[in-house]
Amino acid sequence: MRRQVRLLFFHWLDLTWQLSCGLRARLGSYTDWVVYNEIFVHGEYDQALRRALETAAGHAAPIHIVDLGANVGFFTLRAVQQLLERGVEARRFMITAVEGDADCVKEFEARIFAENELSRTVTLTHGLVGNRSGEANLHGDSLFRREMRGTAVPFVDLDLLLSNVPRIDLLKCDIEGAELLLIENYPELLRKVNVAVFELHSNLCDTARCRELLTQYGFTHAETDRAGDPYSVYCVWR
Repeated sequence: MRRQVRLLFFHWLDLTWQLSCGLRARLGSYTDWVVYNEIFVHGEYDQALRRALETAAGHAAPIHIVDLGANVGFFTLRAVQQLLERGVEARRFMITAVEGDADCVKEFEARIFAENELSRTVTLTHGLVGNRSGEANLHGDSLFRREMRGTAVPFVDLDLLLSNVPRIDLLKCDIEGAELLLIENYPELLRKVNVAVFELHSNLCDTARCRELLTQYGFTHAETDRAGDPYSVYCVWR
């Protein structure tokens, strides 16, 4: 009952914020409020974005960002905001987003494509990230929270999806415990990534093994934010 009342309250408030570059960020629920604060207020991914964009500035090719676990689009909005504020023209960047939850996919499409008209620079694929094929039950926002009812969702083959992308300037990964699956199954994909930022969940996967493999793939620098929480934001770069 409390959750329903809170959801109705957010719908009644219709909270929308216009960002400095003209983009609109809409908060439709308490969860949106939490994620918005993590990304726009706390700036969880800002250091990774800044590092990636500074490195990409020296390349002639368009900037490519991959958003794995795109949720309803707040990280994508933050990335576009940062790009536009740096004077990067829309035709000079592309964002590839992947999201497994069907409700989040609908919200992403409404916010990113309908409300902000970013369909020329952002693509969205509905599917799970981790394994290269098959399907799995998505329990809420994770493959591993078995106490929740699951919904079967197919995995996306990222090598196929990104086969025409020679270099990934930034890969952001927030897939609620499936980080190790991704890192184990996509060594060649990760070798063409310049900067990567992961939300690592120590209660859902072996985060030490994640760090070890990323070092093996050639990432030579790393830093951790919010290390005391059940999850940490872990950034690596070359």
